[in-house]
Amino acid sequence: MSFNALPTELIYHISRRVQPADLESYGRTSRRVRDIAAPFVQEHRQLKAEYTKISVNHVAAAQMLYEMCARPWIALHPESVELRGHRSWRNFEGPRNRERTALVAEVERKRSLVDESDLRELLRRTRLILPHEMDGWLQQINTGDEDHLFALMIACLPNIRRLTIRLDHTKLEQVKEMIRSIKRQIPDINGDKALSKLKNVYVLEKDTSENGVCDLEMFPLLASLPGIQSMHGRNLVGMYRECYRDGWLDYPGASPTIEHIFLETCGMSVEGLEKLCNSIKALRSFKYIAHRAGWGLHRISDLLKNAGGTLEELVLSTGSGQSRFIGTLRGFRALKHVKVDTDMLFCRGKMSRAVDILPASIETATIAGNSLTRPHEEQFLSDLYRPSFSYPNLRKLQVEDSWGHRDIGKDRLKFQKEFHKQTSSSWMLRYR
Repeated sequence: MSFNALPTELIYHISRRVQPADLESYGRTSRRVRDIAAPFVQEHRQLKAEYTKISVNHVAAAQMLYEMCARPWIALHPESVELRGHRSWRNFEGPRNRERTALVAEVERKRSLVDESDLRELLRRTRLILPHEMDGWLQQINTGDEDHLFALMIACLPNIRRLTIRLDHTKLEQVKEMIRSIKRQIPDINGDKALSKLKNVYVLEKDTSENGVCDLEMFPLLASLPGIQSMHGRNLVGMYRECYRDGWLDYPGASPTIEHIFLETCGMSVEGLEKLCNSIKALRSFKYIAHRAGWGLHRISDLLKNAGGTLEELVLSTGSGQSRFIGTLRGFRALKHVKVDTDMLFCRGKMSRAVDILPASIETATIAGNSLTRPHEEQFLSDLYRPSFSYPNLRKLQVEDSWGHRDIGKDRLKFQKEFHKQTSSSWMLRYR
């Protein structure tokens, strides 16, 4: 008996059970199945457009959780989730204006339509909240506690691929505890667990004010989740230094699957960077921009020693004009793109040569800063005329300063390219 020969009611019930990701293909099985499954396919398209990428504060998080109680399949759609914290409005009792009053009224209306048993079932399905803790969780959810709502969002959405957490000088302790529970969680019978599909993480503080409280544990805790590929941190001032001072040394290090690290305005210590990078084996991109003045990345080769054969992009900038010499980058055999500050190329007051810094695999090199003079350029590029040094893939050598971008290696690269075309002639071979 073929599937098409089944009664319409049976095909209708089967259509209701099809996973959202398979509905489009299922609807193309036959013309009859397409007509029967059309309402489910249309709903799937609407939910996909509405929920694939979401950005929520604690009010919107509560609304979505109540919606999930009525329609559990909504949880399968979000792939990009942004959690927006707020320092002065962390629950429904905080200060309100007309807009917030209306939002809270809408949330309370939706809450009135949800049975407590449905909320308990939602908590139970996470497999991360113990039965004796459920009453406390229900109380915090009903008051709109930001920390508990965000933690529950992370636990209930199985298909998150990109997670953004916008902190506002607050510490989300329950979110961090939920992440620790997820790390300890045993996969279900299908081999799935919460955040198992997470690949990209972005953690940022609203600003870098000295009086604010910075959650220093969130970034390294998320970086230790298995399967992470990209980590981006911003305005995380003091990261790792306070953690080390407080005895937080049990941090297991970053996931070995991380390929991209971007740290922007993050005042990390040397020890913190070493702890972050020691376990990474496949790093392809490392960007570190505008950290605290007076401390240079002079140990970059040691810091990224595990990425010698994988690192393709390196961006270093202090913005201070006081960085120390970074040393040679020739140990990074796969490096293609590099951008550094001018002061990182000075060793004991003397400008380094490109052939001492750049590996043979380099394709583009950018020097940033206003302190690069004409004599410094000549010194940096001096050996590019020599035939014993070859950069077969190098396309651009440029300077980035207040006047824009200047191509400083165009003529010399053209000369070298023409020079190496002549290596087959006898006089050229003798010269070399």
